[in-house]
Amino acid sequence: MKRLSYWARTAAVAMSLGVGVGGCNRGGSGSTSTEGEVVAVVGDGSITRKELEAKLAEQPAFVRSRYATLEKKKEFLDNLVRFELLVQEARRRGLEADPEVRDMLEKVMVQRLVQLQTEAPEAAEAAEASDAEARAFYDSHLSEYVKPERVKVSHLLLTGARGTPERQKALARAAQLATEIRRGLDVPRAFDAAVRANSQDSSTQASGGDLGFRTRQELEAVGGSALADAALSLKTVGQLSTPIETDQGVHLLMLQARQPGSEQTFEQAQPRIVQRLSAERRAKALDTLVQSLRDKTRVEIKEDVLTQVNPAPSEARAP
Repeated sequence: MKRLSYWARTAAVAMSLGVGVGGCNRGGSGSTSTEGEVVAVVGDGSITRKELEAKLAEQPAFVRSRYATLEKKKEFLDNLVRFELLVQEARRRGLEADPEVRDMLEKVMVQRLVQLQTEAPEAAEAAEASDAEARAFYDSHLSEYVKPERVKVSHLLLTGARGTPERQKALARAAQLATEIRRGLDVPRAFDAAVRANSQDSSTQASGGDLGFRTRQELEAVGGSALADAALSLKTVGQLSTPIETDQGVHLLMLQARQPGSEQTFEQAQPRIVQRLSAERRAKALDTLVQSLRDKTRVEIKEDVLTQVNPAPSEARAP
């Protein structure tokens, strides 16, 4: 089936909903009250003064100002008449029964139902989060709003327990390697090569000693405060540290990248938190409605038929 034109689709849906863009009444001249005064008769329908004024009111102020004269009012009204003519023709052709029109109508009705369900005053009031609730959310999700500084470093580790000859050898070797690395024209590449050839950390040796992005707390977990202090003191990418002693041994560190910390106060985050909580509550209220409808409506899934459904997309219909 070919797709309907824009005008036919819009007209059919609008009239099925009973709120056509033209807002026409059915059944002739209408009443004599101000709101029922007929400004145009179109076939078996009519457009009232109230309906015309309502359509004008929907326009932006700068657009409405263009329709002060009788000629311009006729021009605007003619657009409504045009739409009504197309609506009536669509109805005469039976397009209300067209599957595509019905499918579109159902989508519009569901959208309207969801809007009414979530935007009703009582629903909006129920969904609104209090200051206390927003504060509780902020405190329980603090990591989303307060992010500490992180650095990405690579390390070269030479093991040796404190107070042993192995530690002294590790210190001397680390100092020698640092001198050799700094002599190179490409310090980062020289450091990478030194790690692969000398590091005794088997978990990072193959990756050039990459420790990834770490916070101070995470760096302390790796090598204590000495390692964390040294890593965070590196200022420029490619900068090499002096030998650092930890319980594991002796480290050389190179800075690969830095991510500055950020802190969003509760007052700054509160509007978005309230919006988030309200959206979650509206979604939950809609889920509750759907569940209540399921509870009182027979829903049966035919799995034997479902297994035969072909998920491959069908050929697109011609426009």
